[in-house]
Amino acid sequence: MKILKKILSAKTFLFLQLLATVAFLFTMVRVQFLPMMYILVIAGVFLFLWLITLLLQLKARETSIRAILSRMLAVFLCVILVIGTVFVQSGYNAISGFTNADQETSIMSVIVLDESSYEKIGDLEGKKIGLNNQIDKENIVKAKNEVNEQVEATYKAVSDFGTLAEGLYDKSMDAILMNEAYRGTIEEEHENFSDETRVIYQVEISRQTENLANTGGVEDGVFNVCITGIDTEGPVSTVSRSDVNMVMTVNMNTHKILLTSIPRDYYVTLPTSGAKDKLTHSGIYGVNETVKTLENLLNIDIDYYVRINFTSLIRIVDVLGGIDVESDRELHLGNITIQEGMNHMDGETALAYSRERHSYAEGDIHRIQNQQDVILGIIQKLKNPNVLFNYQELLNKIDGTFETNISSEEIAQLIQMQLSDMSNFTMERQHLDGTGVMTTGLYSMPNSRLYTMIPDQDTVDQATKAIQELEKE
Repeated sequence: MKILKKILSAKTFLFLQLLATVAFLFTMVRVQFLPMMYILVIAGVFLFLWLITLLLQLKARETSIRAILSRMLAVFLCVILVIGTVFVQSGYNAISGFTNADQETSIMSVIVLDESSYEKIGDLEGKKIGLNNQIDKENIVKAKNEVNEQVEATYKAVSDFGTLAEGLYDKSMDAILMNEAYRGTIEEEHENFSDETRVIYQVEISRQTENLANTGGVEDGVFNVCITGIDTEGPVSTVSRSDVNMVMTVNMNTHKILLTSIPRDYYVTLPTSGAKDKLTHSGIYGVNETVKTLENLLNIDIDYYVRINFTSLIRIVDVLGGIDVESDRELHLGNITIQEGMNHMDGETALAYSRERHSYAEGDIHRIQNQQDVILGIIQKLKNPNVLFNYQELLNKIDGTFETNISSEEIAQLIQMQLSDMSNFTMERQHLDGTGVMTTGLYSMPNSRLYTMIPDQDTVDQATKAIQELEKE
């Protein structure tokens, strides 16, 4: 009975309140989301509340109303502090989930014609499976070994994906084995490929990638971020074409952001192979290939990347409560109408707007301007203090929609810097231009004649100059 009395004494509750306060403040300091002045204010408030609890106990009997009130206050504050500690820590854990990205996933599919009778991998017993033995050899070997564990089949090797698709269509192959990253390249020649075929088996292969992040960029306050967007199903780490390509130059010291967009069909040199290809195809060889390609093209250093699944753009915009985007004309996109002028867009509307190109004479050039509108609309919304303070809810709802090699510590620094100085950012944009031509001999599709855009070197040079000038401000 004496032990129980001691445990339930006012002093015990006072000690627990102090312990919870220290734990909460320690977590706040460790994760570094808030500027130190905010943390000092919060520390002052909770230490003041602890003093109130202490004063209620002074010279009070254990069974007095003052002592009981002090216990109730201590319990209430302990609950608040524990919830706060869990909230802050879980937010930090959520950030860690999509930062320090160092893994890429390849989805290898066994594909058959939709009209065929094959329903499962076992139906290919003794059948012929086609594959490309010139590109993506390592993944092909791994996937082939796993397929061999399921069924005994023969294989026909070809040297390019155009021939591979033709073999499936003319039925000289019963199925084909290929990386889903190359589906888009086949669809450049066979627009209805996905509707005319079915996947009956898949192998998922993950590999570690080199982290090329410049970990000092955020601290310096000036850094370049490659924003690369894929438009495919599956995890955002899935290797796929890079359909959206931007470089965001940020100067935290002068509060300026410059967004530079590069057309997906730009004719570029892939640094790993030294071969010519379209920029969009660089994503097939990993996000680092896209980053290095843009570095070489623009003659700049890129500090970080953010990889976005644009199919998941709907979730991001909806979680933010919509974004405001100005359109230069009225658009009718299926059941979606966009007015000329300012529009408050939900996720579905923002995605449709960022994809549209057929309504414009400039085609893809205007589409990348629309994509800039959407990205800048998201950035504008993210600057809102209410969003920053409710980061955990935001992060939980957009989990899996993007990944980045910016560290969780650096994201915390960015949040802290913005909360310390709520100055508005000046946001500017630019895009590269070029001339569209039909090209044969691209690295990814050597035997196919595909649309490419030959760079206008003047626009490349002007973009580089603008980036370098912002970096020096």
